[in-house]
Amino acid sequence: MIPPPEPTPVLFAGNAEYAVLAAVRALRAAGYAPWVAINQPGTFAGRSRATVGTVSVPDPADDSEGFVCEFAAAARRLSVTAVLPVEETHLLALAGREADFPGIAFGVPSRENVDQATNKGLLPEFATAAKLQTPPTTVVRSGSETVGTYGFPAIVKPLRTWIPRPDGTMSHHHVRYVTTEQAAEEAIEDLPGGEGLVQQYIPGTLVSVSGVSWEGELVCTLHHISERIWPVTSGITAYAKTIPPNAELEQGVGHLLRMTHWSGPFEVEFIRSLSGEHYLIDFNPRIYGSLALAVAAGLNLPAIWVDLLLGRRPSVGGYRVGMRFRQEEHEVRALSWMLLNGEFRNVLQGLIPQRGTTHAIFSLRDPMPVLTSVKKLPTKMAQALGAQKIGV
Repeated sequence: MIPPPEPTPVLFAGNAEYAVLAAVRALRAAGYAPWVAINQPGTFAGRSRATVGTVSVPDPADDSEGFVCEFAAAARRLSVTAVLPVEETHLLALAGREADFPGIAFGVPSRENVDQATNKGLLPEFATAAKLQTPPTTVVRSGSETVGTYGFPAIVKPLRTWIPRPDGTMSHHHVRYVTTEQAAEEAIEDLPGGEGLVQQYIPGTLVSVSGVSWEGELVCTLHHISERIWPVTSGITAYAKTIPPNAELEQGVGHLLRMTHWSGPFEVEFIRSLSGEHYLIDFNPRIYGSLALAVAAGLNLPAIWVDLLLGRRPSVGGYRVGMRFRQEEHEVRALSWMLLNGEFRNVLQGLIPQRGTTHAIFSLRDPMPVLTSVKKLPTKMAQALGAQKIGV
């Protein structure tokens, strides 16, 4: 009897987020042996039985060069076939460093492609070329009279989420939901050079098109709607379900990916307004939070990505509509906020178990990552209650 082939080792540049957990579970299920490079103990993926092992590396936000050197040394020591970034800091640190990983499939596009894909200031221009609409957006500087152009509430965005510094560190800048001109001005002042984007706030539902792109061409996509998010004003997915493809959005997303010549996983986010219009609000060229939903629906995006990197033919098909995803930590906070705001019927509906629901963290086959979540639960609940008090 011929023994089964040994799993193919790959190395993730991990972090403390649950998206990495989904990725290692997906790759292990596809016959890969995922290692994870971490800069702190007790991460979701670090506790997962799907992870072959962990190695310690510096945080690229604190020491970009040290991260690349230690990550490359670990890749050589472990004899992995591919190295994979997870977040934007990994992309920025690793772009252009192929020579540090000889003979290893390098899961990072070119420096030019990374710079384009992570530049939020270019998104309105790209959207127009792709025949997609964005919320009305203006580049503003601190002290400018245009801060309140679109009234309030509004969204203030940095031109880039992460900005490399000359000393090899990176600074992080958040998207802010603001309700007054003073809050908008303070948000702009906190950004590098006192410059950022002010965008009209459009109430509606978060809709996402995610998948894998290869050299700018769509390989596969999945469409989902986020029925609950956290924070409730401008947050990320707490509860979502897959929906039928929207051909017009998918065509526009394909055009966007061709312009950035992107290779790898991605998520493009839209707001579907109360009138049914779709507005492009973000492009995430990386592993994203609700990745587990795509895998559960039939599209193993991490495996498809690695297969392409290694020159293999990936298994790509359709996806199941109506599959659901619950991010336990965000869901607890969102439902707590709804309960305290009198949305009793919606909370009750949210608590009813649904078939075909996958979870970001909990798994009977892989229970240990829940320990990480349990330790954080009191803090998360306190934050949810605090958000209710200030009317978020």
